[in-house]
Amino acid sequence: MPESGPFLLAPLIWPLGHVTTALKKDPNETPRKNHVDRHQSLSGHMMGALSSLRSWMMAYACMYYLPEKCGLEAYPGFGPGRVYSLDWVSHILIRNIVGTWIICGFWDWFLYFSPLKDKLHKYKMNPVYPSWNQIKHDAFWTTAASFFGSLFEIVLCHHWALGSIPMQKSFSETPILTTVLALGVTHIRTPHFYFVHRMMHPWKTTSIPDFGKILYKKVHSLHHKSYNPTAWSGTNMHPVEATLYYSAVLIPVAFGLHPIHAVANIIDLGVAAWLGHDGFQWPGSGDYFHLLHHAHFDCNYGAMHVPLDLLFGTFAGSKEEVKQIWSNKPSGEENNTTPVHAASKQADKVM
Repeated sequence: MPESGPFLLAPLIWPLGHVTTALKKDPNETPRKNHVDRHQSLSGHMMGALSSLRSWMMAYACMYYLPEKCGLEAYPGFGPGRVYSLDWVSHILIRNIVGTWIICGFWDWFLYFSPLKDKLHKYKMNPVYPSWNQIKHDAFWTTAASFFGSLFEIVLCHHWALGSIPMQKSFSETPILTTVLALGVTHIRTPHFYFVHRMMHPWKTTSIPDFGKILYKKVHSLHHKSYNPTAWSGTNMHPVEATLYYSAVLIPVAFGLHPIHAVANIIDLGVAAWLGHDGFQWPGSGDYFHLLHHAHFDCNYGAMHVPLDLLFGTFAGSKEEVKQIWSNKPSGEENNTTPVHAASKQADKVM
């Protein structure tokens, strides 16, 4: 993906910039070779910050615009949530699940099924298209994950309204902190993602029981059935994993911050995962760093924004580097027992 000029703003104005660029793209352009830099570039960090701001702005709309338009007196956490009732609980559930379907559904349609699909195919990092069975599977479990993410928000709204969970009343009281947090949603939650994700892969240790191997087999393997991911694959998760993943919403709650930061976290956990799994260099937002994880499993557990994989020695920029990480220990695709969707499995395509 180009990382300068107007493209830098692409995350903030998604999908307008992406769609416009796709329409204007030279059909004779040669895609760049897939690669992973060992360190995130400055422009990459800036794009991450703008993605965070996008999530924060969406959270603002969810809290200060949608409730009134949907007949609620205010955002539930500001008072109406003191008593559980169908009107505000269903509002949160419907808002989040409809949002999931609009974002994932539109983006997969645009990249995989729209009139531009043939023009865009050469930008797909794995040129094989996933099966319809995979897309249906992923859509079901991603919808379920959004339900579990919504439960966090529902319970938090109830306790914010009761006053049993402290919260900042107005984010305008601390404009500098609010700005930093609005631009840092993705960066701040990435360590949580790394450790939760790493916990659910084999620890490859003999000194203590390998609980990661158990968690992988019973929980996380569902996510890895989607070897060749699309936007619908982003939060395609077992309920246990979805709950752990969305528990990052509690980071700002623990510090008594304004609820907008928690809602922005929920949104970013969804949208960043969906767009980051779309499988395309451009006009998609596909993350080759994470695609290597889907292809070879035992590497790249976090995200490039915070280099924890480099710190803990689990960074890989290619299939060969995965083997170097684990030396003589079995690893990678050939050591994985997850039954992936056969029509999407092309190990030799993702190097």
